[in-house]
Amino acid sequence: MAGLPEVIGLLYRADWTRLSLSAEVRSETDRNLLPPLSPDEPSRWYRPRPAQTQEEEWSRWHRAWPAQQQDGRYSWRGTLLIGPGGRWRLAGSVPGRDAGGGAAEGYDGERGWSWRSSATDGPPPLPVKVNGAYPPVPELLCPSRLLGGYTLEKLGPVTVAGRDAIAVAATPRRDVLGSGPGHWSHDRVEVAVDAELGILLRRIETSGGEFVILTELTDVTMNPPEAADPGRFAVPLGSHRSETPGKPASGPDWATMDRVGGGLDVLIRHAPHRPGRGADGEQPEAMPSPDPAPLEPADASPPPDEVLDLLYRSGEPRDLGATARRWLDQAAMAARVPESLRAAGSGGCADLLDTMTRGMNVARTDARLRVSGPDQYRLDYYSPRPDRGAPKTIACDGERRWRVYQDRTVVGPVAPLTDPIAFLADSCWLLRGRLSGGTELTYRGRPARQLRVTRVLGGAGLVVGPPLFPDTIADAIVDAETGCLLRLISYAGDTLAIWSELDDISTEPADPDEFRVHAPPGTRTVEETGNWVADEIAVMPGLAGTAARAAAEAVNRTAGAVSAARSFLDDLRGRR
Repeated sequence: MAGLPEVIGLLYRADWTRLSLSAEVRSETDRNLLPPLSPDEPSRWYRPRPAQTQEEEWSRWHRAWPAQQQDGRYSWRGTLLIGPGGRWRLAGSVPGRDAGGGAAEGYDGERGWSWRSSATDGPPPLPVKVNGAYPPVPELLCPSRLLGGYTLEKLGPVTVAGRDAIAVAATPRRDVLGSGPGHWSHDRVEVAVDAELGILLRRIETSGGEFVILTELTDVTMNPPEAADPGRFAVPLGSHRSETPGKPASGPDWATMDRVGGGLDVLIRHAPHRPGRGADGEQPEAMPSPDPAPLEPADASPPPDEVLDLLYRSGEPRDLGATARRWLDQAAMAARVPESLRAAGSGGCADLLDTMTRGMNVARTDARLRVSGPDQYRLDYYSPRPDRGAPKTIACDGERRWRVYQDRTVVGPVAPLTDPIAFLADSCWLLRGRLSGGTELTYRGRPARQLRVTRVLGGAGLVVGPPLFPDTIADAIVDAETGCLLRLISYAGDTLAIWSELDDISTEPADPDEFRVHAPPGTRTVEETGNWVADEIAVMPGLAGTAARAAAEAVNRTAGAVSAARSFLDDLRGRR
């Protein structure tokens, strides 16, 4: 019987875009156990809405389809057809004011579409497509999501929908992806993994032992004749559809925004010291030369299961100490901004990028990292000196977090390490990408594996991690003992743009006191308020910080006056 490494391989290699099948889809939800979204517990699956529309908004998928209610549970049924090239169609009945209401959505190989009959209220939203077809039922067809943010346990063989499957339990855990128990309405998921295809045939979510959501496929038929007919996926008359492949009918060009946003994020966040300069008196840095060289596309064989298991286990709590280094070619990153955006009028993004990158060379950052679980860590920057606007030390002991700046220390509740260096210590996020290789080698005296990383097709599987442009290829060298990344290099076009590495690896247990910060007497201490905007303004240095705090106080006074006036007017209306 397959062990957990084989199951991880199944989940990772599942590719719904290569399938040809038909099935019935059934969803059942106890919405009483879905708490309303609060600022303290963000969720990627649901969001609060007024009472009159909340019934639709609890949908598990990216659509607003209501469901039948019976015995306190809401159920929905539909028919799913998947054809070659990622084509799909999902259709079902929709309860409305009149009988015969129906809805459907799909992807015809070029664009997404959605349709709703006149017997129902309004159209469902369009499927979103990023670099490929959007999956119709992502919680079942994109099972690699379970490889980040969950601890898996293999339960045994089962039969679901007439197909051999493997039962697996998944318990949420906090990881570098930012997912974890606080992000979900459940504390346990039991799934049935198709033993051949790797997709999920059934997914049951529970909270405190109580049923929350069931999603499953029934009556599964492989290679049905109708799946070979492109007409089955054609856009129905009266549909809402995206006018160009990969982009909704209205709204921003997300591919461009992703590229620009990623570039600005790199330029602003990934160089915590003055760009293009080393320590005082040093010459500008040069990007290292890769040795060994990145894997070529010809080496694009899938990694073996033991490499996938190594990446998955890198997210488990463990002791790790390392020296971290990062080189960033900021001009190369800025050069990837599309010319069409630069040429769109004067000023704006183009001028900002030109100003930021003028005279920049390669920027280097050095730090020492110590981790002992997701909420116990310490990151100390040392050479070159961080800029005044960046912390010198970030530490968390599982109860409190400290951010130490040159002239103050900010103290707040426990929080995960969000610095890009964290993506080197926990490499499980790579399982969200398309990996190849797995070549064995020795790197700086340590046994390792080398991987080629590219983005996968489909918005649900988009790589989450250090910024990679949509056309960027990355190369990773994974430590064979700890699963951390000894080297991660990313290219912007043909130019080596980002080089990150861990060295001097140690797995010795850490002293708990290492994760606490003992500020010297007289050090200014700032307590976090929970309002990230106010907290960031409070610690801004120099005249910029003074101006920002003055502006924030003016806004608060204005907002208070507006609130008081609105209350007064509402009171008058009520009396009248």
